[in-house]
Formats: sequence, C-alpha cells, structure tokens
Amino acid sequence: MATMNPVLRLRRAFRAMGADEEQAEEAAGAIDDEYVGREFFEARQNQQTAELRKEMAELRNQILIGALLIAALAVAVLTIVIAVFD
Repeated sequence: MATMNPVLRLRRAFRAMGADEEQAEEAAGAIDDEYVGREFFEARQNQQTAELRKEMAELRNQILIGALLIAALAVAVLTIVIAVFD
C-alpha cells in the first residue's frame, strides 16, 4: 500500500479509538495545521541549492579576478625589469 498522509492515518486512528466524526476531524485538523509536508522540505532544499550555486559562482569569479590580477602584476614587473636592464 502506498504511504498515506500522516494526517489521514491519525484521523483513522482517532475514529478507531472511539472518537466521533466531529472530534476526529477537529483533532486531525489541528494536527494538519502544524503538519509540514514533503513539499516544504523539497522547496527548502531547492532554495539551499540555489543559494549554494550562487555562492560558488561568486567564489569562482573572485578566484578568476585574483588570477587575472596576479598575471597583470607579473607582466608589469617583467616589463619594468626588461625596461631597466635593457
């Protein structure tokens, strides 16, 4: 049998314990208000993945800018050394 929504299982359990329909619905409704489903966790995971990708892109950009700066400084120093000793 496929997994059943926990709130539906609780509703069934309340009825099995002898609660009438109204009491079972009230109790299950109160629990349903607090129930966090799989969709919430999937949405949160997708949001965290998007944030991580953004941070990785920013880090990659910083590394590339640093590498370009180091290369530019090396070329400048080499140019000055050649100009002085030539």
